Amino acid sequence: MRILCAICWIGMSTSFLTLGTAQAQLPSGWRAHDLNRPAPEVVDPGASPAPANVPSDATVLFDGTNLDQWRDGNGNAAKWKVVEGAMESVAGGGYVYSKEKFGDCQLHVEWAAPVNVQGDSQGRGNSGVYLMGDYEVQVLDSFDNKTYADGSAGSIYGQYPPLVNACRQPGQWQCFDIIFRQPRFDDSGKLLSAARLTVLHNGVLIQDNSEVFGPTNWIQLDEYQPGVDEAPLGLQDHGNPVRYRNIWIRRLPPERPRPVQPYASESKSIELSDEKKRNLSGEYDGFSVENRDSVLFLNHLSRTLEMLPVTETRFEFRKSAGNIEFSTNESGAIVSAKIFLDAAGEKNGTKK
Repeated sequence: MRILCAICWIGMSTSFLTLGTAQAQLPSGWRAHDLNRPAPEVVDPGASPAPANVPSDATVLFDGTNLDQWRDGNGNAAKWKVVEGAMESVAGGGYVYSKEKFGDCQLHVEWAAPVNVQGDSQGRGNSGVYLMGDYEVQVLDSFDNKTYADGSAGSIYGQYPPLVNACRQPGQWQCFDIIFRQPRFDDSGKLLSAARLTVLHNGVLIQDNSEVFGPTNWIQLDEYQPGVDEAPLGLQDHGNPVRYRNIWIRRLPPERPRPVQPYASESKSIELSDEKKRNLSGEYDGFSVENRDSVLFLNHLSRTLEMLPVTETRFEFRKSAGNIEFSTNESGAIVSAKIFLDAAGEKNGTKK
């Protein structure tokens, strides 16, 4: 969309409809920019709050004073301007890109469409936030403004409409909070995992871990291509004076599969005979030990905890911190047990 958007239509013209309906379906079953796709339900997100606080580990990309952290598409000084503590897109100034590069991240962006409404559909308060320069979360004045669903504010452009339309009125400050997971490839370039986006618009969930079909674009669906691990964040010039403020970003560690680990107690568990298990089971003062299919369970404080033997008389709990230890008399018969649970302290019980 970065190239084509400069020539994309402003109104819903007949030529666009002819071109749009010629596209193949998306994996969702819809065609890109299908005007028959249901519009998101409107939700009132409430009044604009004060600018959000910046976490201590965040990188501030715009603090209201200058554009030092931004460049144009050629690496030169950004051609946008700073107005009243906000950075404002300048028609013809081109996209701006962060000097720093990012991959997996948490991004906070506050934006405002022009208070003086001009145009309609995609010609009204249009801009966009690009993760890694390729994956656009649409910025648009979608307040009482009909357009195609997958191009409304908060859409993953051309692919996923927002779950709801949480836009405030033009001129009011809005915010996107975005969790981005970049696509990953194996050494041969095969896609292992698609890019994913979670987005809150004005505090309202509008994209729920949406799996992106490929780089976003106008009218066409692009294929994933192996690329760099990090790339600049981009903001779009679409000819409308959209403003941004309080932009910060947090790098996230890459996701890794979590191997299934046995519980600690399992590694030191021993085998007990069925006869010993039967001798341990029974009622104690304040709790009971139950033998279910040769597995012992403690019933205590309305909880049931699986017991793993580490000796013949001492057990730990399979999933919870704590232990239970049994005492015997001179003949070896079980006479009592003592429970220790971190959250509930100790409990002694004589066997009944």
